[in-house]
Amino acid sequence: MNTLSQEAAALATATYRDNGNPEVSATWLSEHLDSVHLFDVREPHELTGPLGAVADVENLPLQALLTKGVPFDRSEPVVLICRSGRRSALAASALAGLGYESVASVEGGMLAWTADVEHHANIVEEERHENAKNLQTAIFRTNGIAEVSAAWTAKNLGRFKLVDVREQSEREGPMGLIVQAEHVSLANLLAVANAWPRDQPVVVHCASGGRSARAIQALSQMGFNQVASMEGGMMGWHRIGL
Repeated sequence: MNTLSQEAAALATATYRDNGNPEVSATWLSEHLDSVHLFDVREPHELTGPLGAVADVENLPLQALLTKGVPFDRSEPVVLICRSGRRSALAASALAGLGYESVASVEGGMLAWTADVEHHANIVEEERHENAKNLQTAIFRTNGIAEVSAAWTAKNLGRFKLVDVREQSEREGPMGLIVQAEHVSLANLLAVANAWPRDQPVVVHCASGGRSARAIQALSQMGFNQVASMEGGMMGWHRIGL
C-alpha cells in the first residue's frame, strides 16, 4: 500500500457518521495534520476572529468550494473545517457527490478544535460577545425594525447565525439561496429557535424583508436580544450583485 493509500485508509478508519455525515474528531485531526489536506471553508475574515484558525490551513470558502471543488486528486484524503461543523458537513457531502473518495468534516468545527485541542474553555462566550458587539454597530431602524444591509451581511458571514425563513420551494426557485444560511421556515421558527442561546447573534432573511421582520419581532418576544432582519431580503441581496 502506497503512502497516499495509507493516509486515505487512516481517514476512512477514523471517520464516523453519527449525524449522517462523514466526520472526524478535532483531536484526531490534530494528530494527523500531516497526512490530510485540510481546508477551512469559513469566510476569510473568520480566520482572524476569536476562534482563529488551524496553523497553515488553506482557506477555501464554502461558496468557492461548491463552485470549483478542491484542487486535488479525488483520491487524496481531504478534511474540511468551519466554525461548528455545519458548513463543512455541507461541503463534505457536496464533494462526495462529485466523486471525492476520501473526505470528512471536523465534528464541532473550530469550536471543538479550540476547546479540545487548544483547551480554551471560554471561547464560546468570548466569540459570542465580540460578534454581538459587531452586530449592534451595524443595526439601523429606519422602519422601526432592527435591520442590517445585505452588503454588511455578505461581508460578515460567519459572525452570526444566518437564518432563511422562506419556504423550501423558494430556495429552489430563481432567487436561489445563500449557502451559509440555515433554513428554518417561518412556520417552524419559534419551535426550532427555542433551543438556541438567547444571546446568540442572529440575522434573518426572507424574499423581501417582510417575513424576516415578523420573525425577529417574534424572536425578540422570546428573549433574543441580538437579532436583526436583512434589509430587502434576497431581492436586496441580488440588487447589489450578490
